[in-house]
Amino acid sequence: MLSKIDATYIELRERVMLGDLPPGTSMTADDIVAHTGVSLSMARHLLVSLGVGGYLTKRGRAYVVSTFTREQIEEWRLALGAIVEIGALRLALAGGSRLQAVAESLEKDVRSHAVEDEAFFLGAMSFATIILGGPQSTLSELVEQFIPQAFFRLLWLSDIYAERTGFLVEAADSYLVTARAGDLDGVRKASRFFFDSTAPALHKLIEQMERKDFPKSAQYHALQAIEPQVSGLPTYTGSTKAARPLLGPLSDAGAAAHPL
Repeated sequence: MLSKIDATYIELRERVMLGDLPPGTSMTADDIVAHTGVSLSMARHLLVSLGVGGYLTKRGRAYVVSTFTREQIEEWRLALGAIVEIGALRLALAGGSRLQAVAESLEKDVRSHAVEDEAFFLGAMSFATIILGGPQSTLSELVEQFIPQAFFRLLWLSDIYAERTGFLVEAADSYLVTARAGDLDGVRKASRFFFDSTAPALHKLIEQMERKDFPKSAQYHALQAIEPQVSGLPTYTGSTKAARPLLGPLSDAGAAAHPL
């Protein structure tokens, strides 16, 4: 059973993602208290959590619901694609047991789940961790610093309603074949295939969100999971499992560092 802070975090995040809270909407701790009934202290932690996840943006001393533009999404897509490509090349050069771990994660965490299931999303995050070299790698730290949590969920949601899905599995299969053969050019192409193939659906999603016309098919999925960091842990402040929030604003560093 979800704790109060878990359930409230998910509720607020869903309202942002599904357009119930339009971009630019102001959100304060008092607003959260009035809407959800949580304590003021918990509401403040939730503001920081949604902020570090990219769902809210801090303006001065206030927070507003984030606006996801095509330009922002494209920057994140290209940055993540470049970082993943570096990790994929390093793994290919390492070979052996490292590639076996990739194959096992693909079978256990990704291929066994339908793309619309939360388990697929969580498995994809775990799979990405291995490609990046593990939770403590420099590449994982780069992702945690520069790619907001919200982007990963947008990327997954775009795949749910795209006319064609399965790009992650197809790219991973191609990657394993080329990596085992020592074909580094093939490794690069496999990495780029996923990010290039998902781009049209991702851009379409952002355009629909800008028109407040969120794809109805995505609303059938509960979006109930708490996203892990690239390191595999929850990214919201207030979780007793959280190591540190993702992209914590410097001005909120003190608040984000203390658990409830």
